[in-house]
Amino acid sequence: MQTDVIFNTDALSALRGLDDDCVDCIVTSPPYWQLRDYGLAPILFGGNGTCRHEFDGFGVCRLCGGWLGQLGQEPSRELFIEHLVSIFDECRRVLKKSGTLWVNLGDSYSKLNKYNRPNDYPGRKNAYCLKELRVDLSAHRVPHKSLCNIPGLFAETMILRGWILRNEIIWYKPSVVPTPVKDRFTVDFEKVFFFTKAPRYDFRQQFEPYAESTCGRYERGFDVERAKGKGYREYGCPAGVKEINPKGRNKRTVWRITSENNHEMHYATYPTKLVETPVEAGCPPGGVVLDPFLGSGTTAVVARRLGRHYIGIEPNPEYAAIARVRLERESGSIKR
Repeated sequence: MQTDVIFNTDALSALRGLDDDCVDCIVTSPPYWQLRDYGLAPILFGGNGTCRHEFDGFGVCRLCGGWLGQLGQEPSRELFIEHLVSIFDECRRVLKKSGTLWVNLGDSYSKLNKYNRPNDYPGRKNAYCLKELRVDLSAHRVPHKSLCNIPGLFAETMILRGWILRNEIIWYKPSVVPTPVKDRFTVDFEKVFFFTKAPRYDFRQQFEPYAESTCGRYERGFDVERAKGKGYREYGCPAGVKEINPKGRNKRTVWRITSENNHEMHYATYPTKLVETPVEAGCPPGGVVLDPFLGSGTTAVVARRLGRHYIGIEPNPEYAAIARVRLERESGSIKR
C-alpha cells in the first residue's frame, strides 16, 4: 500500500480505493454543517448511480433519493449526519481492528429566520438561501437560534453504527476570537471524539503534570488516624494510589490548546498540538495515520514529525497544494 501520499479527490472515492485494515489511526476534522462553501464540485451521495435524476431545489433526486452537493451543505442536519457517518463506515473498513479514530467536530446555530426574507427564497416554499447554502425548513425542525447539537447527534449515530466511544474530549480555546453576541455566552471549546473498532486496541498512555495541591498531599502524607475510608486506614493512601508517578498523572479530557497563526489560505486549520496527542496515543511508531479531510495538511505534518506515515485525502486542489508545501518544509526541518 502506498503511504505518505495525498489523494486529490473526495473522501468516499479515495477511501473505496484503499485496502481493508490498512491504517493504524485516523485523525480528522470534517466540514461543519452549513458553515461555508469550500468551492468544490458537487458529488452524489446515496441514491442510484444509474438513475437519470430529477433534482429538486435542495439537490435531492425525486426518483432515487440521492443528494447532489458538497458535504456540509445538506438541507437538514439529519442528512448531513447520514452522509458523514457513511464516510466513517468506509473509514471503519480501512482501519485495523486495533486502530483508533479521533474526530474533531464543532456545532452550528440554527439561523432559520435571519435570512427569511422574500428575496432570499429560491422560488420554493419553506426554504431560505444563504449564498449557495439551502435549508429545508420542513425537514430542519431546529428552532431559530438554537444549537443544532451536531456533535451529539453524530456521536450517537456512530455508536449505533458499531463504533465504541471511549472519550468525549473538550478542546478548550483560551484565546478564542470574541463574538459580538449579547444574549448568550461566547463558545470557547469544541469536541474531539475518541472512537475504537474493538474493546481492545493499540494505545499508549499519555501523561500530564500533577496539580500542585496533589503533590503537596503526597509530600505531607495522609492522616491515617482521621481517615474514614478503609483504603486510608489500611494503606495510608486512597485505594489504588501508592506513589507519585514521575511521568505525571493520566491525561484528562479537557485539553487547553491555543489556536495557532495560520498563514496558509485555509479557513479551518486546527492546531498541531491538538493532533499530537491522538497520534502519539493512538498510532504505533512507524504506523499509518489517515486523514480523510486533510485540508491544509496539519495531520500529515504532525504524523511525519512524530515518525509515522500518513495518507491524506483532500478534494480542493489549492488546499492539497498547501499541504504538500508544508510537508516539504517539514521534511527539510527533519533532515536538518
